Amino acid sequence: MDTTAQHDAQQRADRIAVFKAELALLERDQVLVLTEQQRSSLDEHLSQLLDELAKQFGVDVSESARRLSWVIRIATLLGGAALFASVVLFLHRIWGSLPESAHTPLLAAFPVILLVSAEVSCRAGVHAYYTALLALAGTIAFMMELSTLGTVHNMSSSPNAMLAWSAVAVLLAYAYGIRLLLAVGAVLFCAFSGALWVSIAGSDWGNFPERAGYIIPSAAAVYLIPPLLKRDHHKFNEVYRACGAALALGSLFIMSQVGYSYGTGLSTRAFEFACQLAGLGLSAAVVLHGLRLAQRFVVNTGAIGFVVFLFVRLHAWWWDWMPKYVFFLLLGLIAIALLLVFRRMRANLAGRNAQ
Repeated sequence: MDTTAQHDAQQRADRIAVFKAELALLERDQVLVLTEQQRSSLDEHLSQLLDELAKQFGVDVSESARRLSWVIRIATLLGGAALFASVVLFLHRIWGSLPESAHTPLLAAFPVILLVSAEVSCRAGVHAYYTALLALAGTIAFMMELSTLGTVHNMSSSPNAMLAWSAVAVLLAYAYGIRLLLAVGAVLFCAFSGALWVSIAGSDWGNFPERAGYIIPSAAAVYLIPPLLKRDHHKFNEVYRACGAALALGSLFIMSQVGYSYGTGLSTRAFEFACQLAGLGLSAAVVLHGLRLAQRFVVNTGAIGFVVFLFVRLHAWWWDWMPKYVFFLLLGLIAIALLLVFRRMRANLAGRNAQ
């Protein structure tokens, strides 16, 4: 089943529910009154449409059905995680008794079985949630397979595994429209890029989290991917931008804390201060860009980054000499001021969109 069509079908069912509720309010207030024939014809049409959507796409046509679906999905997630853990622990228990010739085929078979199951599930028209769970489990199994194969064959440590993991996650994300896997793939790609640059600089690639500045170029590249795409596949543009912004802001935050100046010649305090100011400026720019694009995740990412960097900077300025109650009072006042600014920005944006 096409996950895009399934998602669109659920959105249409939700719009029908909102329309019916709004129509009931309009009739109650005598703003719009339909004749009995018109209301009967409309109700019959909407009822048939919802039945067709439920049969063809398995959408939830009522609030009770939506709640029950969430219960079923949570139970499926917990059950699937338990089965996955059971298989992994069983293999761990019998691993030593298996012949070495069976290790590699067994490791390769595990993710292949899960990914084939995901494809069969998709083609059989099963709900996209269950296909996504199988694809996610297959990705995790592939990661575990490469790690275990490296240990079994005594291979040297390398960041290249993260590139392979990223490629698999991105391919499955596009195959089944799974935004979570796209985010995982983007993060793994940026981690690989940072580790590669750290290795080229002459350090152990495993230290790349402490040299987070090397992640920023790839994070910027991820953020700039959407304009290169012909269309927004499963609303992936927002995922690219949110991941790129989060990785860049997170890298700046780490840089402002570890005291490594990347050969800039600045003192530790001056470099940390510069990173914090850069984080404030970048997070504000992300918020503005997200508002302009009407992308909620991008706006939220930038807003969280701005609050974190602002708190860190204000803490450095005021915490040591200012009474604590005054410090938190000022934080509250600043939060209120930012709220007013963001509300004004939202109103201006809504006005421009209306024009």
